[in-house]
Amino acid sequence: MKSYIKAIALSSFILPLAGSCNSDNEPAGMKDSRRPIAFTCMIGTTRATDTAFEKDDEIGIYVAEAGTMLQPAGNIVNNSCFISDGSVWTARRPLYWNEGSYDIYAYYPYSDNVADMEDYRFEIQEDQSTHEGFTLSDFIWASEKDIMASETAVPLVFSHRMSKALIRLEKGEGYEGEIPSDCRVFIHSTATTASIELATGNVSTAIYSPCHTIETFKKSDTEYEAIVVPQNIESRRPLVEVVTGGVSYLMEGKISFKQGYRHTLVVTLSKNPSQTKIEIGGSIGDWN
Repeated sequence: MKSYIKAIALSSFILPLAGSCNSDNEPAGMKDSRRPIAFTCMIGTTRATDTAFEKDDEIGIYVAEAGTMLQPAGNIVNNSCFISDGSVWTARRPLYWNEGSYDIYAYYPYSDNVADMEDYRFEIQEDQSTHEGFTLSDFIWASEKDIMASETAVPLVFSHRMSKALIRLEKGEGYEGEIPSDCRVFIHSTATTASIELATGNVSTAIYSPCHTIETFKKSDTEYEAIVVPQNIESRRPLVEVVTGGVSYLMEGKISFKQGYRHTLVVTLSKNPSQTKIEIGGSIGDWN
C-alpha cells in the first residue's frame, strides 16, 4: 500500500426507492430506471497503519433524509456493510437511489451491533502490538449533508476520532550502546471504552469504563504507537512502562489525550531505571 492519501471508489452503491422500508433489500422491477451512485472514500490524514484502506476492511453506511435525526433503524439505509477488495468497495446487498436530499454517515470498523446512535460503545484493543489489534482500534468517521441524486461520485472524507500516542525512546546521558531491539512498551491506567455519537463523530470516555493497560505497536526500535480513547489523565500515576532485558522502566505522567490528535511522549532511558524520565511533548492534529 502507498503511504499517501488514496481515494477509493465505492462501486455500485444505490439508495432505495421511495416506499422501500428495508434498505438492504432490492425491490423488484424498474431496474433500468435506477441511477447507481458511487462514493469516493479518502482519509483526511492516513489511517493508523499509515496506509490507505486495506483488503477485507469493512465500513458501515447510514443514509437518512436530509435534516432528520439519525436513528438505529428507520433510516433510508441502516448500517449497510461495504467490504473492500483492496481497491473497490461492494455492499453486501444492492441499494438504490431515489430523488430527494439525504444525509450520509460512514464509519470504520464496521459493527453489526449498533443499538444507540448517541452512545455507541466502541472498545479499543488492549493488545495493539499486532497489525490487527492496532488497526481495529482506529475508529474513523465521515459525513456528508444534503446530498442529492447525481451521476457523479459522492466524496466521503474520513477523519480519526480517537487519539494516537507516539512514544519515542531516547538515550540519556551515560547510556551506552543502542536502544535495545527487544523493548516492549505499555501505556497504563487508560480507559479503553469509548462512547461515540454517530451523527457527529464526537467521542468521549464511556461512563464507568474500566482502565486497562495497552501494549503498543512497534514502528522501529525507538518509536512505538498506540490508539487511545480521548481522556484526561490528571493524577500522577504509572503511565508508560518500557520493558527490556528483564528490566522494567516505569514512569508517571499526566496528559490530556484529545480527539483526532497525536501526542508525543519522549522517554529518556538510563542504565539506572530510577533515573529514567518521561517528557510529555506537544500535540498535533495531523497524525502523521
